[in-house]
Parts: sequence; structure tokens; C-alpha cells
Amino acid sequence: MKNLKLGISALALTVASTVFAQTTNNPWLIGVGAHAENHKAQSNNFSNTFSANNLTKTMFNVNNFSITPPLSKLTVARNIGKGLVIDWQTSVGNVDNQRFNTGKEFFLMTGLGFQAKAAGLLWNEESWFDPYLRVGANYLRHDYTALTFPRTDFRGDTVSNGDGGNENGKANHFTVSTGAGANFWVTKNFGLGVQGDYVSTPGDKSNVANFWQASASILFRFGNRDRDKDGILDKDDLCPDTPGLPEFQGCPDTDGDGVPDKDDQCPEVAGPVENNGCPWPDTDGDGVIDKDDACPTVAGPAENNGCPWPDTDGDGILDKDDACPTVPGLPEYNGCPKPKEVTATDVEKNLKSVYFDFNKATIRPESKGALDTASEIIKKDGGRFLLVGETDKKGSDAYNLKLSKERAASVVAALDARGVDINALKSVGIGEQNAKVAESASDAERQADRKVTVRYIGEDSEWNKYQKSDVVVTPAKKATKKAPAKKKAAAKKKK
Repeated sequence: MKNLKLGISALALTVASTVFAQTTNNPWLIGVGAHAENHKAQSNNFSNTFSANNLTKTMFNVNNFSITPPLSKLTVARNIGKGLVIDWQTSVGNVDNQRFNTGKEFFLMTGLGFQAKAAGLLWNEESWFDPYLRVGANYLRHDYTALTFPRTDFRGDTVSNGDGGNENGKANHFTVSTGAGANFWVTKNFGLGVQGDYVSTPGDKSNVANFWQASASILFRFGNRDRDKDGILDKDDLCPDTPGLPEFQGCPDTDGDGVPDKDDQCPEVAGPVENNGCPWPDTDGDGVIDKDDACPTVAGPAENNGCPWPDTDGDGILDKDDACPTVPGLPEYNGCPKPKEVTATDVEKNLKSVYFDFNKATIRPESKGALDTASEIIKKDGGRFLLVGETDKKGSDAYNLKLSKERAASVVAALDARGVDINALKSVGIGEQNAKVAESASDAERQADRKVTVRYIGEDSEWNKYQKSDVVVTPAKKATKKAPAKKKAAAKKKK
């Protein structure tokens, strides 16, 4: 018997050690330990057995237990649901029924049980504190055939056995275990367990073989696998047969686009999450994806939202670069047609009717329309112009020269006031040099010689021959120089 016990214990230790070395945190459990039976706490009367007085005096007295050595109990358990465990427990050893003082007899109890765990139902199943309730059905081998009944127990109570009460004891029994236990996990895989059971023999029609059992075990959890060897246990792996990544709960991301293959409609081609892992199409191949392309079937640049730039006037210059997008033009003129040549005549015909009173540089009111038209022509067509002031023949040459300069400057000031770039204008006075009406003619006749003519200047060399103006003009006041009072009076007298 001793050899049998040692053999079972050695087998249990070997299995537990081997399995523990090969696994991590898993739902299987193996426990090896020791057990002890207390037959003295069993009374002839059921109520007496569970009375407080009986339990206090006999249950918690260590001397009432028949204790077996370590490695005499083996537990194999499997978690079959959250908070539910099925187990197989075997206890073996030489046990003394101290109630009848039988001496140590070979003891073997083995059977199937169910555990209801608080951890997993009431709190985290990975908790270090793991209590449970247990019920089990067992085969018990403990030989009482040498005992005859009725007989008295250690208390002096008469104990009967069998239907008639006088049957000899049995060796083989069917038992039911009910009890509770708790596991204390030092690590996720290693812990200590204690368990207490009341073992009854409902088929014996006697309580001769009934007893209380206490046990303590070293526990090892194992059994869950990592089939795809990706370091993520199968119980936590959404793709247990395919190596994957922790951030995707064990599922792979073949194209590395951040969408796991199980959710990726294009698992081998990278694409954004919002398009289910597929790349956005670019139908026209212009580098602008269709969802951002205003013209998905016609190639165009990104800066125009994927549409080609228009060329409204068809001159080969895109509207975005065309200064005249609705009129065909030339590249050298930024898409505009070649500008027409501006001639002095175009402006002169609007300035020749600008009149001056006798002996004055003040423009007559009726000249306003002519000046307005001239300014618009200059601003629209551009160019550089020389304004030439003229007088009639009446008066001295020196005085008429000065007056002609003042008249030219007055026109410059008038054009400047109308928005003409003053830097495109220069003025000179030539006095009576071009006068055609005789000095003796009437004032109305001589008025035709009191004017400002204009010349278009294209060449830089000719333009640079002239000063900005022979008479300083203050644009804000548009005034001309006044002749000294004495000279003005003398000139007026001459005229």
C-alpha cells in the first residue's frame, strides 16, 4: 500500500512539474498536496453532527484528524465557463477511523466535482483571492468489513449499520462531497489552495464511513495555447491561427495600413481606414484621388482641384495666366492682343480745343470735356507725351515764351488731377514760334494760336532731351508761376 501511495504521488508531481514548465496563464489546473480526515466529528445523530458544540469540540481539534503525508492528493480542474469549474480529485493514503479506532487502513477516494467560483461572477476572475463552493460524487475505498454492528463509538454511542442495523461494515462506498475552498494565487500560474468537505455515504443506510476532510495543495494553472506563436494567448486572440499584432488583438495587418486584415477589404494594398483599408481611386491618373477630384475622369492639376485649367479664348494661354482670358492674344502680351500704336494725333485731337484767355494760363471752362476724353485715352492706351504750350504773336518774345510754358504746365496739372500718371508727361513752352494769326488780328482770331499741342514720344533718346517740366507744377493746387507784378503790368501794357 505504501508503494501505491508513493507511486501515485510521484506521478502527480511529475505531471504537474512538466505541464507547468510548458505553459502560461491558462484555464487548466493541477494541484498536489496533503489531506486529513476527521471521523470523530461524525455523530450518530445528524443534528448533533452539525451542532455548534460538536463542531467546536471535535472539528477544530487537530488531534482528531488522521493526517496523510504531502503529495497524497491530486486535483485536475478545467474552467468550463465564467465562474464554473469541473474537477477530478483523488485522495490516497493510510487513514485511521478514530471514531471506531480501526487503525490505519488503505484509503482511496476519487471522483468528479463542480465548483462555483466567486471570482468571475462577483469580481475579476484573475484576482489573487479565488474562493468557491464545491459538490462532488466519489468512489471511496476504506475497509470496514472487520467491524461488526451494532457497536459503540469513542463517545459510547451505539452505532448500527445496514437495513437491520447489524450488518458488517463495507469496503467500497459511493460518497457525496459538499464543501468550500479557496485558492490564493501568488502569480498567474502558481498558487496555494485549501478545501474542506463533508463526505457522506447516502447508499450505506449508515454513517459509519462518513467523515470530514480538509486538504491543502500547491496549484499550477496551464493549458491555454498560442497556436500561431504570436505571443498572444488563444483566449485573447481574435485570429488564433494567424500571427498578428497586439494592437489588433492578435490579428495581422499585412499591408501595414492600420486596418487589420479581418476588417480590410484590400488586405494586401495599403489604404485609409475611412475607405475600409483600400486606396482611394484616381480614375484619370492625375495624382488627385477621385474623392477630392472635381473632374475625376479628366486629368488636371491639384491646384485646380483635379480639373484642367480652361482656355476660354483658345489662344493657347490658360485663363489663370491670361490677362485677357476672353480675347485671343499673344504670349508676349500675357494673352492680350498686341496693343495698337498710340499716336500724338489721338490725344492731340482732344487737346487742340483746350483754350486759354488772353494773357492767361488758366484753362477755359469749355475745355473740360476735351481734357476728360484725353485723360481716358492716355490712361487706357499708355505712352509718353510731350505737351507744348503756344501763344499768339501779341507781346514780347520773352514774355510769350514764359506764358507758353505756364499754359503747358496747366494742362499737365489738369491731366494729373484726372489720374494720368504725371511721370508719363513732360511740358515745354515755345511762345509765339508757331503762331499763324497776325498780331493785328482780333482777340477771337488770335485765340486759335493760344493752345497746347501734344507729341507722342517713343524713343528714350528723344524723351530724355526734355526736362520734367519747364514750369514747376504743384499737383494739389494745379497752379502756375505768377510773373512778378512789375513785369506782369509791363507785359499787359505791351499787349
